[in-house]
Amino acid sequence: AKLIEEAGWAGRGRGMPFYLVGGSWRSLARLDIHLSGYPLPVAHQYAIPVERVAILERTLAELSRAELKAIPDLSSARLPTLGHAAALLVTVLDALGSAGTIVSAYGLREGLSFARLAPEQRRRDPLIEAAREEGDRLGRFAEHGDLLDAWIAPLFTDEPPETARLRHAACLLADVGWNANPEFRAERGLEIALHGHWVGIDAAGRAVVAQTLYTALGGAMATPDPLGLLATPEALQRARLWGLAIRLGQRMSGGVAGPIKRSRLEGKHGALVLSLKGADVALYSEAVEKRHKALANAMGLDMAFEG
Repeated sequence: AKLIEEAGWAGRGRGMPFYLVGGSWRSLARLDIHLSGYPLPVAHQYAIPVERVAILERTLAELSRAELKAIPDLSSARLPTLGHAAALLVTVLDALGSAGTIVSAYGLREGLSFARLAPEQRRRDPLIEAAREEGDRLGRFAEHGDLLDAWIAPLFTDEPPETARLRHAACLLADVGWNANPEFRAERGLEIALHGHWVGIDAAGRAVVAQTLYTALGGAMATPDPLGLLATPEALQRARLWGLAIRLGQRMSGGVAGPIKRSRLEGKHGALVLSLKGADVALYSEAVEKRHKALANAMGLDMAFEG
């Protein structure tokens, strides 16, 4: 506390989170994930409330080494320092006046590497870049994700940028389940979104992307565990709509860029209108019509086709 005051940092954390960097604090987060029964065992972006840190400090004083060693994903090398890490964190948070904590899975080495990147590279969205790379690796159609996002975006013009980027990430990952057993494609999308090595996204965001992929890959309108514990019902409902829209676009285009570029999907005059031109009219098959109707019903709109 004295060092923080001498550095002129006392109270400067008010209203801001304190980012936890380092193995001992990361282990403290894993301990809290275990003790609280948190449904997503991913430390990165995990938030520990200030008052919870003090509870962890007291809890550590009561737990034996054997009990700590039995906790999954808790590094045995970190056990001797956990109590000190918790005590130090309590002091730092109090001195800074921080509003809470957020765990970083990355450390100083990654920070130094990031600092060496060109300014243009540092401005890129890490979630979108990672989703694009994973979509290219696991999917079949490299450019399709960006096209899908642009195609369905007119239906969701009220979304703030932080929400729209989750939709974009989901579109980039929309084809990741293509080579899975058809009975388990939805589960494949769910797994990738929830447990993928993502940055720039919290647990609620992972749940939203997971719901989108689950719906897009055939999981329909169900909400699988543990998504309902991670994101709000409103956010998950919007994700279902994204998933149905992606599902329609994939079926209509067959993964080919041309039909997506030449067609239009929009809501107007109380109807969900799908417009195709020329030879593309033949793409409006029974299966496409069925997906068109499913999305329109979910949005509370009539369906209309223009061709």
